[in-house]
Amino acid sequence: MADIDAIIDRIVAQSRAKGGRAFVSSRVFGAEPILMRGSQLASYLPERVAQMRALARSGEARSWTDARLFVEQGRLMADYEDDRPYAGVFQSYFPTYDVMDNQQLRGYFTWRSRVRAGHVERTSASFAYVYLYELINGIGVEPGEGAFRAIESFWRAYREYEPSMDRYARPWLVDYAAYHDLDPALAEPHALVAHDRAVEDLRERQARVLARRRGRGRAPYEFGSDPSGEKRLLAALDEVSTYRLGEARLFRDEPDALRAIGCAVFDRLVAYYHTSRSQDLVESLFGVPGPMPHLMFASAVFYPGERHPDCTYDLAGVRRYECRGGIWTLTSLHDGGQRSARLGQALRAADRQLRAALDYPHPLKERGDPKYLTRLVEREVRDYIDWRASHAPVRVEIDLSRLDKIRSAAAATREALLVDEERDAGVPEAPPAAGAGAAEPPGEGPAREDPAAAGADEAGPTGERGAALGLSREQLALLADLLAGRPPATGSDLLVDEINERLFDLLGDTAVEFDEAGRPALVPDYVYDVSQATGLSAP
Repeated sequence: MADIDAIIDRIVAQSRAKGGRAFVSSRVFGAEPILMRGSQLASYLPERVAQMRALARSGEARSWTDARLFVEQGRLMADYEDDRPYAGVFQSYFPTYDVMDNQQLRGYFTWRSRVRAGHVERTSASFAYVYLYELINGIGVEPGEGAFRAIESFWRAYREYEPSMDRYARPWLVDYAAYHDLDPALAEPHALVAHDRAVEDLRERQARVLARRRGRGRAPYEFGSDPSGEKRLLAALDEVSTYRLGEARLFRDEPDALRAIGCAVFDRLVAYYHTSRSQDLVESLFGVPGPMPHLMFASAVFYPGERHPDCTYDLAGVRRYECRGGIWTLTSLHDGGQRSARLGQALRAADRQLRAALDYPHPLKERGDPKYLTRLVEREVRDYIDWRASHAPVRVEIDLSRLDKIRSAAAATREALLVDEERDAGVPEAPPAAGAGAAEPPGEGPAREDPAAAGADEAGPTGERGAALGLSREQLALLADLLAGRPPATGSDLLVDEINERLFDLLGDTAVEFDEAGRPALVPDYVYDVSQATGLSAP
């Protein structure tokens, strides 16, 4: 068959030419034929569309529900494409093919052809919902993960034009995953899993608080005792509260303080509701999980066909779908995932009063909080301020440059405490150390020169000074080796401890320490003092 558009163009061109006279005619305007294909006429109805209309009027369709008629018509038109855009607006509360006129119907299929080609364009919102109904019912797509991805992809693209679509598309995606038993990881981002988990965290915290509670007395909150538990609780509070402490300005400057107060206020509210209200705090705010009948794909045109087999679909341990005899139930919280304004009021009061107690330069305005809440928060803030003051770190600074002055003052004090007789007669000689005069075994001389030991035996200045300090020959020998920079012949822990004990009155500190290799060494600051006190020379 010849190209219809080419034939139309040739006829129009011949009409204009008129043997060339059209270019020399004195007329400005002239009549031209208006030619178009039959499919472009407003009255034209493609054969496939006519079949779909006829299906709706058939005797068999009279017993069908609207949902089944939509699915049967959709399967008939699953691969149909059109090229007749619709410039008008199509609006319907429950849009189906049957409520569209012929021009709207052809406009929808034209738009759908472009969507399937990857060009998602803005159109009437009712067209977009009809396309979602098709995907949910497996029209033009194989049911399963592929259809799930197609629904998700179209929703993400079209929500830029119609943000309100989130209200319906997200629950439909979760229902689709449950209905077709898909991987729960696909559905979790679109379900209320994070909200439900946070409520469960609050419920567990509430149980621990009540388990620790004894009588009706007010036990003080143990600040700083459970930092990881406080972080988890704050994350849960931020997930379910209209006021988020983690996003408050004070949290950037005083995160530990605001976290502690938020958790303390929550624990105190748990105790208050337990003694003063008929319901506990978490139940009062969010209710309790329980089974309720669930309509799959609510507000969508959906025809299931055969009865769904019995099944159970668990979603993250907080939402459970069950089908029994074709009837679906959902066991979960039924609060709609809404954030709690009452909890937000309590957390904002905690933030406001803590800012006032800390003289924070950015205060919050008072909003008429209940008196019980104001008093409750005041007590927790006061307790925290007292705890913070008692646990403030003590800053100790040591000026090393003053050590020489301290040594000089100590020497002057020691000199002033000596009596005249001690200065004139000197210090009395101490008795020789046990074994100091013992002879060496025959044939064995000293392995090396030991000036400290010799000095002690000769009762020279070294021996006198060492004896005055109560040092034995072995102790003086160890100090002589350390002062001379030689590896000590002996250096047991006991010997070093005895030396430090003898020199403590002189130095007021430890003189000999062990280095990283476990060898004894003199503290550099006391080398000169030890040398002068013992009469042993230092290099």
